Amino acid sequence: MKTNIWIALGIIAAMVLAYLIHNMFPISSPMDKYLEEVEEAILAEEWGEVRTILRKIDREWKRSRLLISINNSRLDIQEFTRTLAVLQAYTKVEDRASAYAEAAHLKERWWGFAE
Repeated sequence: MKTNIWIALGIIAAMVLAYLIHNMFPISSPMDKYLEEVEEAILAEEWGEVRTILRKIDREWKRSRLLISINNSRLDIQEFTRTLAVLQAYTKVEDRASAYAEAAHLKERWWGFAE
């Protein structure tokens, strides 16, 4: 009987912990929208807008990286970070073709986290 109570308390504690973690790290993310916006801004060569969106992407990446790293390899995490850095570099020199290619690669990497 005492064991059943401990099991029930453990299950309740796990549910409360899952709820708290979900509130701290929500599953929904604006990253998909940001990735679409950055591609559109690159094609329009609106470099100021591209840099603004990249700051949002960087902020969202830092917020969600811990949760994503639970399910993905360290190499995948490093590759996303590297691709984001390369995209930021191409944006600084306003290289449209290379920036667009890196933005597409970044989006592909992001979607790969969901697999």
